[in-house]
Order: sequence, then structure tokens, then C-alpha cells
Amino acid sequence: MKSFFAYALIALGVQVSAFPHPVRMCGDWSVTLPNTESTFTSNEQVTLRWDTRDANVQYISSIGLFSAKTNEFLHTQFRSYPGVDATDGELTFALTVPLCLQREGEYYLQVYGSTPAADSDCSLRTQSFKLTPDPSGDYSACSL
Repeated sequence: MKSFFAYALIALGVQVSAFPHPVRMCGDWSVTLPNTESTFTSNEQVTLRWDTRDANVQYISSIGLFSAKTNEFLHTQFRSYPGVDATDGELTFALTVPLCLQREGEYYLQVYGSTPAADSDCSLRTQSFKLTPDPSGDYSACSL
């Protein structure tokens, strides 16, 4: 019985080493907000650009808004399945920030890309930016 288990372990070891497991292969890619201004307003049209020329990223599947202070996820900006073809190189969308999140201070966008191996297995963040809060917004409900 001992030899059977030893044989089974050896066979399993050979199989595992003969067939390497897929490794996360995002490659060299980049994302930028090309606007020279580093301050935006909610609902402003923002163009996000990326370069996946030397990467395995096929689709840009989602974009999330995060706090630059706490790295906390705040709001989804874009989500699509399988996503935007990465060869498109850019996406324009309205930067939507709920009223109570507009006074967070600094933000960044986290961009998620998909490779042939898996969905949303690659991610990069943009440079930080500021948001001008809505001057006519009623922030009294935000402290509840």
C-alpha cells in the first residue's frame, strides 16, 4: 500500500511539473488621463487613454473611482463585458461622482483589463486628480 501512494505522489509530481500553470501575463501597458488639468467636475466628459502595444491585454472591462487618500473604492465609472477592445486606445465617459463623495479631495481611476487567460486580471491606476465639488449641492444629508 505504501508503494501505491508513493507511486501516486510521483505521478502527480511529474504531471504538475510537465504542465506549467498559466501565469498572470499582463505585459507592459499604461493608462493616462491626457487632460492637462488635474481638476475635474462631476459629469464632466473625461477621456482615458491606454497603450497596450506591448501587453497581453485584450479588453478594458471596467474603470473604478478610488480615493487617493485611502485607496478606497468609491464608484464604478465604466463596466462592460467583455469590454472595450484594447486596441481602441481610449474611452470617453462622464465622470460620475455621487454628491456625498465629491468632497473626498483627491481621486484616481483604477483601470481593469482582461487577457486571454482571465477576465479583469490586469489593473493600473491613473495619476491622481482633484474634483471641484458641486457648489449648489445640498451636502446636509452626507453626514447622516
